[in-house]
Amino acid sequence: MAADETNETSGTAAPGEEPQAVSKDAVQADASEKKAPRPRRASATGDEAGPVTDEPAGAAPAESGAAPEAVDTASETSGAGPEKKPAAAGKAATPAKKTARRAATSAAGAKKAPGTSAADPAAGKRSATKPAAARPAAKAVVRKPAAKPSASKGAGDTAGTVAPGPLQAAVVDTEGRVVETVDLAAERFGVAAKTGVLHLTVRAEQAARRSGTASTKTRGEVAGTTAKMYRQKGTGRARAGSVKSPVRTGGGTVFGPKPRDFSIKVNRKVARQALRMALSNRADSGAVYVARGLELDSPSTRSVHRLLVAMDIATPVLVVTHDEDVLIKSVRNLAYAQASEVRDLTTEKVLRARSLVFTEKAFAALDQA
Repeated sequence: MAADETNETSGTAAPGEEPQAVSKDAVQADASEKKAPRPRRASATGDEAGPVTDEPAGAAPAESGAAPEAVDTASETSGAGPEKKPAAAGKAATPAKKTARRAATSAAGAKKAPGTSAADPAAGKRSATKPAAARPAAKAVVRKPAAKPSASKGAGDTAGTVAPGPLQAAVVDTEGRVVETVDLAAERFGVAAKTGVLHLTVRAEQAARRSGTASTKTRGEVAGTTAKMYRQKGTGRARAGSVKSPVRTGGGTVFGPKPRDFSIKVNRKVARQALRMALSNRADSGAVYVARGLELDSPSTRSVHRLLVAMDIATPVLVVTHDEDVLIKSVRNLAYAQASEVRDLTTEKVLRARSLVFTEKAFAALDQA
């Protein structure tokens, strides 16, 4: 028994074998290394290094074929067995190991799918299989061509070769064709419009047409007795006084209309200025025409209707005459036209009409006025 212990401690071998020094600590260390593989230290290049040992940093790594005598010698010199803590060593080597794995993964991802990160390798696959959604291109603005002038009845004839310019009126013949243009007086057809003046004048013209003769009777003006209708008490009915009370049929009216004057005073110069403003507005829009040869022996609504249709102008139309009763009778049956003497021309009539047609006599009388 003592010989066996001596052989174990001294390392003597049986006859014919080389003597080897093996201790119990070395045997236990070999067994632990077989059961739990030692972690590997990562290098800067990303390749894994050899097994991590408890040797000093400057010591050379032990060869795989070396005898276990070095382990025994180290244990004997230190006085204690080698401290082997695989768990602690594994924790210490974890950051270096993660760094090596990240470097290797990033290098592999750069080779397989450029532009993908190492944290999400699946993103490289998705980007490789499915292209990134591009922004929809802006729609091109398609502009519609300008509308062509309508080929209405008489439009080609009305256009003619002479187009009226500013402060000009078109002269048309009996067929509605434009034959020439005439100049308009700037002091009558070139006045800037003022809304307040036009509004006041139109109100005054409308109020002047009101007769203001509406009238009602109060209870004092109604004919009837002033006696009490029946006694105050004993009849069972509501008490009543005069038969002319406003609550009874045939009685007086409370706050009813009385004859009054609705006229609004407008200075003569303001009224004339408003008429010039209205004429200037129609001249600016090119809606002033002079009808040449519009002379009728007898009233003929058909002739005037054909002329206005051939001119192809905006309605309603105001036909201005000067002592031409036959023409006035020919126009008054047209629903879209109105006739007026040049002396009776008002601001309201001009503003209500969208086109003004003057006879030669009326245009000359207006120029001389």
